[in-house]
Amino acid sequence: MTTSPDISFYRVCLIGAETAKVNVIAPHFGEEPCIQGHNGSGSVFFSGCNLRCVFCQNHDIAHQRNGFDATPEELAEWYMKLQNVGKVHNINLITPEHVVPQVVLSILRAKDLGLRLPIVYNTSAFDSPESLELLDGLVDIYLPDFKVWTKASSKRLLKAEDYASAAMESIKAMHAQVGDLCFTTDGIAKKGLLLRHLVMPGKEEEGQEIMRWLGDNVSRDIFVNIMEQYHPDAHVGKSSRSSPAPSSVGSSEELPTSEPGGGPSSITSARYSEINRTVTGQEISSVRRAAENAGIWRFCDPVRHDGFNI
Repeated sequence: MTTSPDISFYRVCLIGAETAKVNVIAPHFGEEPCIQGHNGSGSVFFSGCNLRCVFCQNHDIAHQRNGFDATPEELAEWYMKLQNVGKVHNINLITPEHVVPQVVLSILRAKDLGLRLPIVYNTSAFDSPESLELLDGLVDIYLPDFKVWTKASSKRLLKAEDYASAAMESIKAMHAQVGDLCFTTDGIAKKGLLLRHLVMPGKEEEGQEIMRWLGDNVSRDIFVNIMEQYHPDAHVGKSSRSSPAPSSVGSSEELPTSEPGGGPSSITSARYSEINRTVTGQEISSVRRAAENAGIWRFCDPVRHDGFNI
């Protein structure tokens, strides 16, 4: 696993150094239109993650590390199958932050085998500078998330207090490598940065801060996908059992009931209740307005025609 001098990067990846663990390799049609195109994006879902987002919508892959082991050489052969058999538009490396050395070797090997497709680095943006230096010149399209802004949200929801500072450094480095997103004549992304922000319930002010930072510090021509598909998942909304606080004599508070064995039961509540709902249209619109006010104008909006929105 790659590391940074910042202590929060020193995490146990539980994968190893010789191989990467992969869950799915296949054409994928769940990405942005300019990424998936007509034939799909050649997606490689790596198992494991260097974050522990409590709302992770791929938690069976990221947290449980389900999948099979593959050497860099085997990964390269899969990339070639995606290109030659799947006819996909790109090789989309999903959550690769913790296996960057293996990924670099796989890309180099695939290029030796004749890989011509753009490489998409699909990341949480919790990347180390050393990782991005290794990837310079090998990645064509960076596809980072920028999840939350405050240390409190990062610590509680991502289990990484310094997430925002790492993401800012990473996104600036990515943009310096590949620039703003550009396209082929038929609207397929070929090089540049496409940034995602998943609007979360009650966190719209953090999204607004992210948009202002992007406009001021990265580029007003940045291509942004303001995503509205958040839903409670992983640990959010799961039952949490905790011991009730003792009640004083004569208190009007309800006393705990008894379990069949005679002891007091614990109170059940939903975990991470503050994000245990979907987002509202008002929350999404407020983040969009903040982006526009920051001078950002290129958005991944639903297309109103049969082509692609560039």
